[in-house]
Parts: sequence; structure tokens; C-alpha cells
Amino acid sequence: MDLINTVAVPGSAVTNDLLSAERGAAAWWRVETARVPGGGLPDIHALRRLRSALRDVIEALVADRPVPQGAVSDLNFFTHAAPASTRLRLAGTGLLAETHWHGEYGGNPRLAFIATQAAAFLSDPSKVSKLRRCANPACSMIFIAVNPRRSWCAPGVCGNRIRVARHHRRADGQP
Repeated sequence: MDLINTVAVPGSAVTNDLLSAERGAAAWWRVETARVPGGGLPDIHALRRLRSALRDVIEALVADRPVPQGAVSDLNFFTHAAPASTRLRLAGTGLLAETHWHGEYGGNPRLAFIATQAAAFLSDPSKVSKLRRCANPACSMIFIAVNPRRSWCAPGVCGNRIRVARHHRRADGQP
């Protein structure tokens, strides 16, 4: 969700947190570093292409529309761009399984990892059923609703804005 929420959907205020490798993308990767494999930063155009494919798939799922085949093909491209294999490593008195990403095939392990994680998530109906669009009409964020009653991307931000607006309407005598 972090990657797709770096751009607003059409009709929302125009924002794009991945404008360039220098502005936005490098900062985004610094935040994500602990969750993705090491290696060089991917090309900004490849990152945007992955984001677009993920956004297209998730938008379709949230809106209960058919998933675009082109977006699925793009996701599959990224999952295969840097294959992974499991390797065992001695760790103290036991063994530790590690994932080794094969960037030597020309793909970027970071993008392959994100696409692989997304494929696992998107192929699980119990997880997909928790995807929600923020109830704030001015917000384009999509989130995973762990609590089925959750309707805002961030209760302290969008939820608070909706409650404040409702309070002002009531104070002005509007429904």
C-alpha cells in the first residue's frame, strides 16, 4: 500500500511522491529499506511502472471491477525480473533460511520483492477483502482494514477532518 499511495488517483489533488530519483523516490526508499532486499535503487521509470500496475489492480479490486490484464502482465514481469531462491546458512547452533535475489538476470531485487509480496497478498481473497478506500472524499488513499469498522486511512487525519466538518455543519444548523 505504501507504494500505491505515493500518487493520488485521478480527480484528487495532484500529488506524486515519486517525481524523480532525487525528489521523493530516494526518500521513499530510505523509509522502506528495512523491509526490502538490499541493492541499488531501481530506475525511477521502472518504479513508477510497478506502482501503476499495482494501483490499477488494487483500484479494480476495491471498485469490484475486472482487473486489467495489462496490469497483471506488468506485475508478472516484475516478479520474474529478479528470481529468488532459498539458501540455508549456519547461524549459531542452527540453520537460518535466507532468500537470495538473483539480480544478475538484469532485474532489480527491490522491485521483484515488492511485486512478489503484492502477488501473494492479491491472490489471497481474505486479504483482498480487507482493502478499503478512505471514506474522506478528498483522499485517494487505499488501506488494509484490519478492523472491519475502519473507514479512514488515518483516523487522526482524515477521520478527524470528517468529524470536524460534521461538527461545523451541525453548528451552522445544517444536517
